[in-house]
Amino acid sequence: MAKKRFNNYLKYATFKKELEAGNILPDSVSYIKEIRAIYTHGEYYGNGCISSVNGGTGEVSAELLPNVFHVFGEVSVLNVTFGKGFPGIANEYMFQFSSGVTPTVLNLPEGVKWIGSSVVRANRTYQVSILNNIAVMGGAL
Repeated sequence: MAKKRFNNYLKYATFKKELEAGNILPDSVSYIKEIRAIYTHGEYYGNGCISSVNGGTGEVSAELLPNVFHVFGEVSVLNVTFGKGFPGIANEYMFQFSSGVTPTVLNLPEGVKWIGSSVVRANRTYQVSILNNIAVMGGAL
């Protein structure tokens, strides 16, 4: 891909691939629609909006983007890591998943502490919010 001064990307994964390949100039401006953020000079700048992305089903490993609500279907195992946060703003990692007949095995990055219970029960849908490595989770039938 030719290096350009202004870039538009629909998906964060495409942007990340191009960045890691060195196809984005250090002083260029890139807009990433999926996370509604601008990237320039090695920093991300968000607009304060929360977008939603579908994260899949089954056994899933996912890098969560900050300030994006990730929605997973029924997952047996959910391995979560955190993507790079934006400077100067609160970076919240949010997701939802459904647990089937067998409770979902949920694995979060080391160092995350829980407010309340971290027990996942069968046949429930959960929402999790993690801010400053502190997680809170609620489930509904």
